[in-house]
Amino acid sequence: MIQLRPITLPFILTFLLMWNFASAQNDSIINTSIWWSKVEALTPTKVALPDNFDNTQPHTLVIGLHGYGSTAESFLGLYKPFTDAGFIFASPEASYPVLLNNGNLAFEWFLYDISSFIMLERPASELEKRAMRITAEKQMDQIMNDLETQYNINKIIFMGFSQGGIITYLTGIHHHQKVDGIVILSSVVHEDWLGKDNIAAGKELPVLIVQGESDKLVPIEYAEYGRDLMIKNGYEVTYKKFDGAHTVQGELLPFVIDWINKK
Repeated sequence: MIQLRPITLPFILTFLLMWNFASAQNDSIINTSIWWSKVEALTPTKVALPDNFDNTQPHTLVIGLHGYGSTAESFLGLYKPFTDAGFIFASPEASYPVLLNNGNLAFEWFLYDISSFIMLERPASELEKRAMRITAEKQMDQIMNDLETQYNINKIIFMGFSQGGIITYLTGIHHHQKVDGIVILSSVVHEDWLGKDNIAAGKELPVLIVQGESDKLVPIEYAEYGRDLMIKNGYEVTYKKFDGAHTVQGELLPFVIDWINKK
């Protein structure tokens, strides 16, 4: 009978565990599926305040929603013109993580099928629509409530870029009694994404659409489809084109701020 020394037994056990793991990895996967469960979660919102901020005075709150594969920190970089205008600028983080090709972690607002870059080129899946509505109806409502509890707010404006613009459309329509205006930067909307919401119910909501004429990810005809849909349903729409691609044009932010001040 061979007696194992104490130092040898852990080594053999480790080897056997590794061998079993490797064997399991080689087994073919016969049947798998993914189920998404709706759970309560905490998400961060980064807030920039004006210089000499005085919370006894009411302020306009601009909630900026970043695009697919971006972050709250990145979109917060737009804050300066808004805080210089006396606004509070808030940048929430989207709920769903995205691993970029460079290995960095970013986020998205709904479970977007990246195989199609342009949303209106295909019908949205039921999973995409469900995630859109959870984000717009639940997450955005909670963010507004939390910020209104913390700060003295007299006006709420949503401003969304690209995928964030989709959520801005849906948030404004669903929460039209709480939102005072929406700014859409290079984005789209479709009635099929609204769920049970009646698009015409929010027609008192002012809308600003800013769109690049050479945008390849959201071609201008798709942005104009959204513009025409809102106008058809009674919305007051301001439409601003610029000579550029799929980006936020910093030089147009004073135009956006002037529009907000007039609402």
